[in-house]
Amino acid sequence: MSIAILSDLQQEIRRLFIAGSGLSEGDLRLKKILPQLQKLGEAAPIFNRVAQSLAQVVEPQKGEQAAVRLLDLSILVNSILYTQGTTEPVGSGTDSVEIEGTNIALSTTISHRKLHPAVEALTSKGQGRMEQLRLSYEEECLQDFRIIPLAVAALDDGYAEVAEFVYEKVIPAYGNDALPTLRQQYNPQGGKSDGRRLRLLHRLLDASGMDLYLQAAQEGSVDVRSAAIELLGHYPEQESLILEQADDKKKEIRSAAFAGLAKLGTTKAVDRLYQALTSTKDRELALEPVSHCRAASLTSKIIANAEDNLQRIVSGPNTAGAKDATENKVRDEAIKQLLADVQALDEKQPEEVLVFLEKLLSTSAFMIPETEAIQQQAANQLLWMHTPEAYEFAISLQHEHSGRFIAHSFRAAYKALSPEEVYKRFAPELANPKKTTAKELLGAIHRVTPSLSKQLSALNWDTEGFSAGSSSEGESASKLDPRWIYVFAEIDEEELVWCLADRPDPKIAAYMVGKLQLKPSFRTHRTSSLLLSLFRIGYKEAPELLMGILEQETVKNLYYLDTGQRALLNLLPRSYADRLHQFAETLTYENIKNQIVEIAETVAIKPEESAANESNIEKGKGLWGWIKNKMS
Repeated sequence: MSIAILSDLQQEIRRLFIAGSGLSEGDLRLKKILPQLQKLGEAAPIFNRVAQSLAQVVEPQKGEQAAVRLLDLSILVNSILYTQGTTEPVGSGTDSVEIEGTNIALSTTISHRKLHPAVEALTSKGQGRMEQLRLSYEEECLQDFRIIPLAVAALDDGYAEVAEFVYEKVIPAYGNDALPTLRQQYNPQGGKSDGRRLRLLHRLLDASGMDLYLQAAQEGSVDVRSAAIELLGHYPEQESLILEQADDKKKEIRSAAFAGLAKLGTTKAVDRLYQALTSTKDRELALEPVSHCRAASLTSKIIANAEDNLQRIVSGPNTAGAKDATENKVRDEAIKQLLADVQALDEKQPEEVLVFLEKLLSTSAFMIPETEAIQQQAANQLLWMHTPEAYEFAISLQHEHSGRFIAHSFRAAYKALSPEEVYKRFAPELANPKKTTAKELLGAIHRVTPSLSKQLSALNWDTEGFSAGSSSEGESASKLDPRWIYVFAEIDEEELVWCLADRPDPKIAAYMVGKLQLKPSFRTHRTSSLLLSLFRIGYKEAPELLMGILEQETVKNLYYLDTGQRALLNLLPRSYADRLHQFAETLTYENIKNQIVEIAETVAIKPEESAANESNIEKGKGLWGWIKNKMS
């Protein structure tokens, strides 16, 4: 019982080491443990000592006392717990077990201390594990054979992202070294994780594991059978077995069989896939496998069927005046099937697909509300084809059918035309921003314009600011013509102005300053975005605006500094270091206070502002080139 209390206290101490020692004062969890220790202290002096040390931690403290007292308590508790360990082996020690030898090439040169965070991430629960796994993977801390069993076991992890990461990245990196563990942990009657183990085994065994795949396809659980049947699609000699499974009563098995047939691409496989696509029973199951099948004969079959369904739709009765229920039913089914046909043509780029899409989107009788989903799918596929011919046709739709495809036209033009041509074609569309076409166009513009957050995240960030080795993605904020920014300011598209402002401009500066005066608060994304944009266009009053907003804040409970806020504080000139330090002292939370104090100290040792620095913007070095210069 006493050891359990000390273990609980040890966990709470670790929590406060992470959260910040300043939070220990009055901590409710620690106060709950204190009476129990005081009770134990009546019988054992050591527990009385621990209780006294804990009481000092939870009482009001000043300066660095909290950290010192918490560290003292941690040393005391850890010392006691370490004396309670045992080195006695479990069991009698007389039994022996044979160990199968392996040809594992991975070593154990990584120290346990460096390995421990990865082990914790793979075996524990809770937040932050995914970030730790990625970090360990990047630092090659997972390349140790002691990690292999844990990584393979993590395929069962309840957090899908962890299971996906070890499946896609970690285990494949082991190569054949993972084979013994995969065999050992594989359960043919298991769930999805065992289906993944079978797929990983296939990557290593290929055709030599055929007996394993056949047994799984016939005797495994539904998840394992599904994985095995899809894998058999790599082997033409298994065609008859897969065709047999395509008629199984379970839809999961049929879906896996369709995926296997798509890999085969044989004549019989194509016929069965087409049959599934055109049946109401299996249409949805077959869509994805059919879209992945590269057989040209299947593409021709789908297009021919789509042509027939298009004809049924345009020649059928109008819904409003239809008297024949049967005719309406036929047309409704044709609409459903045509949608499936168009979706199935995804990822297929032969010329005949483009010809059909052009016909579809040029047929006025097809442009009815009932076919809107098909229209959008077809227009999207023009963009996904990524060919000059598809882009050209999409651009030509700008004014067709009451401008319903203007967003697709803009996105195609953005890819295929020069910034000047895009501006000339589409800027007039925003003359009346309340029009539906203008709203659609603005949505498309937002889609191709990186937000400030994305531009910042493309940079390498450390505690001192932006590093010189930043990603090139942040260098060009947008391919839009510079004249767009005046259009956005005119129609009050504030966020687009933030994202595009990257050079000195009195008119744009005045616009953003005016926006900043509406309920400014350093805690909001809007305020920090406006300030960052003012800094990067070289607005001389930007530092004073930032400092004024900080000093006027009525709420001092800052919980977190995001990348944009840290960038702003680091951009302050050296002359603002003392004021920033004074602001930090007014904050409630010690962790945030320390962060801002550290930034203030960095600002204090900056070189004096020079005309050379300011001229970087005028020289056209761009937003991030300028920021890097400021941070250097």
